[in-house]
Amino acid sequence: MRTVSTIDRLESLVSPEARIYRLQADEESQNGALPLACKYSNSVGVRSRLALVDEGGMISIFDPVNDNMDVSGETGMQPVAKWRGHDNSVFDVEWCADDTRMVTASADETCRLWDVEQQKLLGVFGGHSQTVRSVSWRHEDLHCFSSASRDGSIMMWDLRVNKTKAGDEYSYRPVNVIGRAHYGLRNVGGAQRGKGSLVAGSVTAIKHLRHNTNLVASVGSTSETVKYWDVRMTAPTRATELPMPAAASLLPTSTGRSRGTSSLTLDPDGTRLYSACNDNRVYVHNALLPGVPIAQLDAPEFECSSFNIATSVSPCGHHLAAGSANGSVVVWELDMYGQNSSKRRAVLQGHIKEAGCVAWYPGVEKTQLATCGDDGTMRVWDINAELANTSRADPMKRCHWGFTSVHQTL
Repeated sequence: MRTVSTIDRLESLVSPEARIYRLQADEESQNGALPLACKYSNSVGVRSRLALVDEGGMISIFDPVNDNMDVSGETGMQPVAKWRGHDNSVFDVEWCADDTRMVTASADETCRLWDVEQQKLLGVFGGHSQTVRSVSWRHEDLHCFSSASRDGSIMMWDLRVNKTKAGDEYSYRPVNVIGRAHYGLRNVGGAQRGKGSLVAGSVTAIKHLRHNTNLVASVGSTSETVKYWDVRMTAPTRATELPMPAAASLLPTSTGRSRGTSSLTLDPDGTRLYSACNDNRVYVHNALLPGVPIAQLDAPEFECSSFNIATSVSPCGHHLAAGSANGSVVVWELDMYGQNSSKRRAVLQGHIKEAGCVAWYPGVEKTQLATCGDDGTMRVWDINAELANTSRADPMKRCHWGFTSVHQTL
């Protein structure tokens, strides 16, 4: 187990006014301007980029490393590129392994592939009948990714096949479809519990695994179960399930419903899988050996009451960050087994409404975290002990800046 704690260093994480991006709705947008997902590119250093997608269908690209760090400025962060990606909300974005392209998932029921440098649309992926909630590239693969939707299906796509060209763009059809991937029971009238009909629920998150690139994990809105699927199968057959505790049953719980799962995160070495559930817990799974969870993470500050709460593991694998419905961002210290044996956590306070998406900068040489909130902002947090310490006592800065505190016990 790790004997050296690094959580105290995170108390120096600070997000000044200059490191905030405030979204503004434009006249063309039919929706608002809430950030829905942010993801760092795979590159580190001067080539690193941060992508943000929002409720208005916009895609924004930031330079998080070389951006102006003059904390005296009040203008906040500004994107180096911005374009309309969809005519409806964009719920997820994933960079390709070489960072030249990205794929977005939208409420317009499509995924879209983009040339990032030229902000050019390369392809449209149609097949889902409801909002696409999550996308995941196959590990180190430049051609294959999967998507998950509120229609209950998971679709697999291959850029090399099942395509039709129209001008400079391609239209794609899925190479494999898993229908009703996550389902639950709906009682009809006065039917006895457990006697209702099976209904498909939303697939809220998917993740391609590292140790076996033919496997994709998924979670849904109807239960706390994590499922493994073999993408080589041509029939929608369930491969393996990771059962949760008793509450994971597809039968209604004692409250009359299953709680469901909001997000799914794989750690950098691919051995631990984290699922954030609506029972205010993050469950830790051994990704290599399906079975019951090996641990769970919780904290008084962590509230997972929607399907917009995301998690992210630091590139060193020592910390797991999670958004929260109360606006906090909780960062647990992890041991070598992915557990919080030290019972220590850092709490980032900066958003005044639900904090949904969180993302770690991918390089171990730099500690940086991006967070998004329903207050219409994206914050970038950097380690700066001097700035954090000298600013905590300033009432004006405490109202607008983001600060971090470390808690020793749960």
